[in-house]
This record gives sequence, C-alpha cells and structure tokens, in this order.
Amino acid sequence: MNPRRHKRKGVSPVIATVILSAVVITIGGALWSYTQSATTVIANDYIDGVMELMKMALERFTVEYVCNNSDGTVLHVWIYNYGDVNVTADVYAFVGNQTYSTDFNDPYSIPSGVLGCANVTVSTLNNGDEVAIKVHSRRQNNAYHTYVVP
Repeated sequence: MNPRRHKRKGVSPVIATVILSAVVITIGGALWSYTQSATTVIANDYIDGVMELMKMALERFTVEYVCNNSDGTVLHVWIYNYGDVNVTADVYAFVGNQTYSTDFNDPYSIPSGVLGCANVTVSTLNNGDEVAIKVHSRRQNNAYHTYVVP
C-alpha cells in the first residue's frame, strides 16, 4: 500500500466532522439566540399585561351626585375616585333616545382620592325627565347612575 494514500484516507473524515460540527454549532447558536429574544419579548408583554390588569383592578370610582344648571342644558356629574390609580373616563348621559357625552378626544381625568365634576352639555331637560348616566373608564370599568330632573 502507498503510505501517501493511507494518510489521505484519515484526513477526509476528520475534515468532514469538523465542518459538520461547525455547521451544527452555528445553527444551534442562531436558534438559541432567536428563542432567547422571542422569550424575552413574550415575557415583557406578559408582565405589561399583568400590570395593566392590576391597575384595572385597583381602579375604583363612583358617581356621587348629579345636578343640572338652571336652564337644563348642562348636567354636572360628580365622580369620586376612591381607587389607587388615576382614572381617565368618558361620561355619557342618555335622555330618552338621545345620547350625550363629554368630548371623546378630551376625556375627563380624575386623580386618585379626588372628587371631580364632569359637565355634559344636553338639550333642554324638563321636570321629571329621567337621565341614565354611565361613566366609562379607558380601562373598561363602568359606573352607572340614574338622575330624575327635579
């Protein structure tokens, strides 16, 4: 047997093994990097969602008092925020088949522990009219109140 040929047969499997090992390590590293970044994004989204749900659970408010001005064109809705987080809300008044609300683009903000007044402009209210009031927060919580015009 030729000694040169014998040396060559031993080198080829070693080179193939090194190349295959390098390919497997490269693919494994890329896959590990991708899954690491994906799990980080998923974990951050999960934590953000849990924190928002916590704020939603801590959001507490109620309609304390409702009155109207002397000519019956403005409803004054007094809202008390007794929760631990600030409330951003829209106030709706339903009179018969008409719906009135605060400006959706400029929602009413109530800091924690504060009694605030939101004004809703309505058409003229008459004595005995029943007004259904809904305070809807941006975290999807609601408070309801019924007001009868004196």
